[in-house]
Amino acid sequence: MIVALILFAIFFGSSGEKLLSDVSEKYASAKGIQWQIRSVVYSEIFEEAETTYVEFAYARPDTFSMISDQEKIAGIGDTLWVMSFRHRQVQKKSMAGVQLPFDFILNWKDSYDLEGYLNDGSKIIFDLIGKEDVIPERLKIAADRKLNIKEISYTDSKGDDVILTIMREKLERPGEFDFFFLHIPDDFDFIDVTE
Repeated sequence: MIVALILFAIFFGSSGEKLLSDVSEKYASAKGIQWQIRSVVYSEIFEEAETTYVEFAYARPDTFSMISDQEKIAGIGDTLWVMSFRHRQVQKKSMAGVQLPFDFILNWKDSYDLEGYLNDGSKIIFDLIGKEDVIPERLKIAADRKLNIKEISYTDSKGDDVILTIMREKLERPGEFDFFFLHIPDDFDFIDVTE
């Protein structure tokens, strides 16, 4: 009982910034990140929610992919490729201004201040406020006791509420990436907006 109280005091005695920095360090030191994400985007204008399941893979220092039933996205360095199944096209773009799900946690001190946090013993919820001209302006990150991210929620630039739930996670380098842009199907248009 005394040991449990001591552990309780150590876990709950940590400051929010220290806990969030520990979460950030855990992901920054991982060789890779593999997530199965459920993305729910709620549009207040249309009063409806759209749910999408995304396979996300990241390998340090700068390679990632996101695959859903609507599109495939791949990034290497400063270049981004987006394959839209609905529009039957592949676009090559610059990574400038693109935020990935893990950017919020890896670089949180660059863009956000910790407004507050709640630690109930089973989960920690961090409430972040953006610094000047940061989008999204407000962000919530939920982590479990082992400091694994479980949910990221925010309002996007269109005013839609976004909830990203991490359903499955591996903190290891992905085995391989789908570099779909190397072999674009004949019935897809290729658009290069980097030129």
